[in-house]
Amino acid sequence: MRAPRLTVVLAVAALVAAVAMPLLAGSDARARQARVLVITEARGYKHASIPDQVRFLRTLGRRSRRFDIVHLRRASDLTETQLADSKAVVFAGTTGELAIDDEIRQALIDFVKDGGALIGLHSAANTFDRWPRFQRVLGAGFRRHPPAQVGRLVVADRRHPSTRRLPRAFRARDEFYEFKTSPRRRAHVLLRADPASISGETRRDLPLAWCRREGRGRVFYSALGHFASAWRSDRRLRRLVDGGLRWTLGLAGGPCGRS
Repeated sequence: MRAPRLTVVLAVAALVAAVAMPLLAGSDARARQARVLVITEARGYKHASIPDQVRFLRTLGRRSRRFDIVHLRRASDLTETQLADSKAVVFAGTTGELAIDDEIRQALIDFVKDGGALIGLHSAANTFDRWPRFQRVLGAGFRRHPPAQVGRLVVADRRHPSTRRLPRAFRARDEFYEFKTSPRRRAHVLLRADPASISGETRRDLPLAWCRREGRGRVFYSALGHFASAWRSDRRLRRLVDGGLRWTLGLAGGPCGRS
């Protein structure tokens, strides 16, 4: 009589193990995913495209299964512990002087220099005007833009994963930013606008996306993405940001010397 009971016990144990193992494997996989913090607070102009930026980044994370998005609606929620547990920080559509104290500001700079990633999307360059070091690490600070319009964009380097799948030149409707200083001084320009195609533009050089290294860390910035519709359906913008994010996380290789 004991043998059948033992058989039942062993069968139940095997069933429990079969159910638990995939769950544990899934838990381990999630633990191995890189954590990407996404900050979206806007203290200046608030872009209607911010929710679409976050949704797109979440989609990239789900598809890749290599990173997980943690959304911080307030910059003041950023902590040293979060930085220590994360691989990248994204400033998505942020504007103005965000409430980050001096200790966390230094921790963010150290995070990047020690091997973390910093990604700026669209108006991230119009953030922290009173903190020049942030804009230097990002590559440049926003100055102005002419009215949104259709312009001609030209890929500057197709070897980088952010631009590898883009046409050599294409037209897009967006805000085309000018910057206080040329990012070419400290970054590798990946995409630029043709000034002759933009009404109201006087500058001869209009970099729009670039990458750079800060210490052991990687930085990627794209000025594109003013309109929510672009984040939903413009494959060129989506491919640009996808490749840039993968490069900063070390999931894709590509050149990034000074332009």
